[in-house]
Amino acid sequence: MKKNIFKDKGFWISSAVCLLPILLSAICYNSLPDQVATHFDFNFSPDGYSPKWQAAFMIPGIMFLINIFLWFMIENDPKNASINKTLKAFLHWFIPVLSVFTQASILLYALDNTINLIRILPLLIGIMLIFIGNYLPKCKQNYTTGIKLPWTLSSEENWNRTHRFGGKVMVVCGFIIALCTFWKISIIIIISALLACALAPAIYSYILYKKGI
Repeated sequence: MKKNIFKDKGFWISSAVCLLPILLSAICYNSLPDQVATHFDFNFSPDGYSPKWQAAFMIPGIMFLINIFLWFMIENDPKNASINKTLKAFLHWFIPVLSVFTQASILLYALDNTINLIRILPLLIGIMLIFIGNYLPKCKQNYTTGIKLPWTLSSEENWNRTHRFGGKVMVVCGFIIALCTFWKISIIIIISALLACALAPAIYSYILYKKGI
């Protein structure tokens, strides 16, 4: 059943949170340098800069548009009722929280380059993967969330087994990535863990498919 997201109070609240950083940017706008660091390398050092008007207002605007798109896709999924409620709530609030964290990181670093919230990004990614990994096995077949592959969408058994396996992979990789926040470990480990989250369930699903599952 199609749903008009513009009549949903939750949508407007999440959208307001997405745009909240614009107020923070306006408050400290005159204190920002003409060029603001908006991109960081694998060592969490700035390697890309933007004019301060872009850094102050563009990212929240982009996040707002992404939030609209994500809400529309989730709420108009033909199998919306199959989406785990906790996972759906997480997806509804992921972009607003990301908007606030990203903009706060940029503004704080611009005002005081000794404050670099980007360094805790591995911890946040790890926690996110652990959270998703715990709820992934509870996610029933749908077209918006989960591991959407030709083999999982065509077979409920394949979907269920792949999501149980994928959930375990995400939890393990989430712990590994989170620990990278506190250890000076190569970025290669973080990238490898993220690739494992993407590739391992896909390969497992294909193996099940070849077995007729």
